[in-house]
Amino acid sequence: MRQRLEQNGLSHVQASSMGIHAPEGRCATDLAVEICRDNSIDISPHRSRPLMPEELKKSRFIFTMEPVQVDYIDLFFPQVADRIFMLGSWPVRKSKKATIADPVGRPAKIYRKTFETISNHIDCLLPEIVREFHSGFEAGN
Repeated sequence: MRQRLEQNGLSHVQASSMGIHAPEGRCATDLAVEICRDNSIDISPHRSRPLMPEELKKSRFIFTMEPVQVDYIDLFFPQVADRIFMLGSWPVRKSKKATIADPVGRPAKIYRKTFETISNHIDCLLPEIVREFHSGFEAGN
C-alpha cells in the first residue's frame, strides 16, 4: 500500500500495519521478505505491532484480511466501525468469501498467491483512496 500511495503522489499519507493478536516487534517471515523483494518492495524493516487505539481513531480507512478482524475492531473500537472494510471485499464492508488467509507457516506458493491477491485488491481500491486523499488535500483537510 505504501508503495502504491507513493506512486500516486500520496507519500504524505500514512499506511500502517497492525494485528489484533500481533506480538510487538516480530520481523516479517523470510518468505514474506523474499516475495516482496521479488516484487521490488522492501519489508525487511517491518515489525509487527498490536492495534493502536489512537491510530485507529485517526484513520480514514481500516482494511482487514479476515471477518474476525472486522468483528474484533467493531467490538473494541465501535467508534471506527464505519471505516472498517475487508480488503478482499472492497467496497463492501464484510464478506466471508473475501477472506485473505494469513500465509504464515505455509509454502512459498501460498505466499506468492497471497501477495498477488493483496496486490490485486489494492489496485481495485486505490483509485478511491487516491480520490479521497487528493480531494481532502485540495480542500485543506
